[in-house]
This record gives sequence, structure tokens and C-alpha cells, in this order.
Amino acid sequence: MALLGCVIGAEAGFYVRLTKLKGQSGFYYPENILTREQIKSFWENASDDAKREIQDIALFRETTGKILKNKDLGRESKVKLVETAGNMNLVTPYRLMAGAYVTDSDEKGCVLSKKTADSLFGDYEVTGEQVTMGGNTYIVRGIVDTKGQLCMLQGKKGRTYPCIRIEAAGIPLSVVRQRLTGILPEGKGWSSECDLYLGIGRLLLYLPLWVMLLYLLKCIGKVLPEMLMFLVPVTGFAGVCALLLLSVGFSDDYVPTAWSDFQFFVQLFDEKQQAFLALLNHPLYYADSRMLGSLAGILATTVVICTILPKCRINPVRKEKNAAGGI
Repeated sequence: MALLGCVIGAEAGFYVRLTKLKGQSGFYYPENILTREQIKSFWENASDDAKREIQDIALFRETTGKILKNKDLGRESKVKLVETAGNMNLVTPYRLMAGAYVTDSDEKGCVLSKKTADSLFGDYEVTGEQVTMGGNTYIVRGIVDTKGQLCMLQGKKGRTYPCIRIEAAGIPLSVVRQRLTGILPEGKGWSSECDLYLGIGRLLLYLPLWVMLLYLLKCIGKVLPEMLMFLVPVTGFAGVCALLLLSVGFSDDYVPTAWSDFQFFVQLFDEKQQAFLALLNHPLYYADSRMLGSLAGILATTVVICTILPKCRINPVRKEKNAAGGI
């Protein structure tokens, strides 16, 4: 039982981590397509619906092999440079462990990974310290808990970016695309949709309860007298309805106009399968790595829980009447 409790706790932790990405999506392209100035123009001309539905937009680009130096200690490190235009939290979501992210107006600030801070300073509590890259000096504003060597900056004016992260909680991906018509190229690149994987994670999270419902119905069937056996299907129906209500949580993009429209589900499955394969066929960015890693954790712990649960069940004993009426 202790092992089961630990695994359930781990599964809940993975799910909570996945829920923090709710409403986020990514659009990625093989070439640079957008500038900070274009995003500002989008906000200035966007409709009231678009401004209400889309909470935030961030652009970013990655460059590997950049040399970051600590001149005071004579240390240097080869890092991945991530230049952003907008909210850095959309690029490395909920990874900040010290300090703060660099804002749009801060051209002299940077954010380092914990490993990079350790390499350059021997410690990660180094906010306020200075580093140099390509002749420019930057002040460390924050530290993120990510793997590998990393330095994040706000990109210069006029810089173009190939990657877009969007936050639009509760808005289907199709609506997000519609709101961004005119700035997102059609038929190019690949995308990620966190709400889809959150919905799958939610189904997996409640899968052990389906197993428990099955065993509960079996137990009830063994202990109830014949005159109360009608409670078994009633309990089963109530349990199924409750679990469906709790476990199913997908956007309107996944709801057909008619549930008998089988072709809708075939096309939807094929579309999402292609999107998933496209995501895996390209290097994973930080947000997508966290998203898929959390989902994999939920899947693994769900399998373990469903394996352990049958071994933990208690076999009820039916009380037998004494035919002789004695003790």
C-alpha cells in the first residue's frame, strides 16, 4: 500500500505539472517569419475577441555553440542562446528557480540555466552578476532549472524568429489559428497543442478509477442479497457517468456535429497523429519537452497503479445463514 501511495503521488505530480501548460500552444517553422514589431502591430489592430481570447504571445529562436564568459573568474562556457521577443515564461514555462525573467524593455539582462551558472560562477545564486557574450555585457536577472547550458536574452529590434508560443486558455486551437490569420503562414511548419495532451493525461489519470469501479461492482454483486441486486447496474451507471464527467475534457475541436459521424473521428485521429509525429521528428523545445515528459510520467504511473490495484483488492465474504438456525 505504501508503494501504491507513492506512485499515486507521483502521478498527481506529473498531472499538476502538465496542467500548468494549459492553454499553451506552439507554432514552429523552418525559417524566420515574424518580428517583435509585427506582434506589436497585431495587438494594435486585433479585434476585441482576439485580445480577450489570446492572453500572450512570445517569439523565440535558438542558436547553439555561443561562448558565454565570466571575465572576473576567467571562465567560459559554450551555451545554447535563446533569443526571445515577449514573455520568457512561455518559452521555458515554470522553470524559474531564482530571480526573474527578462522583460521586453531590458536589453542588458539575461537568464542562465543552473548548470551554466555553476560552470561560470561555481554557484547558481548569482543574480546581479555580469557575463559577456560577443563583446556585450549582460546582467544575470534569473536562473532557470533546465538541462544543459543555456542563456536567454531579449532579442534586438528587427530580429526575426521561427518559433511562436501562444497562451489562450480555454480557446480551441482552430480558433487560435483563425485569430492569427495573416501572421501565421498556411501549410508550413509544425505545431504543438498542450490542451490535447492534457486531455489525454486526464483520461489516464482517471483510468485506475475505472478499474476500481469494476472491482466495486463485483464486490457489490457478491455481498448484496437477491432483492437488492438492482443496485449493481444503478451503481455502475452512476459511476460511469461520474467518471466520464470527470475524465473527459477536450476542446470543441474534438466534438463532432453528430456523434454518428465516424469519418470525423477518423480524420481527427489522422490529423493529430501526423501532428504528433511531426513534433517528434523535430528537436523538442523546452515547453514541449516538459509537456511530453509529464504525459509519459502519467502513462507510466497509471500502468503501475493499474497493475498494483488488483493485488490490493479485498475479497468480500458472503454471510451464510445457518440452516439449522443454531449458533
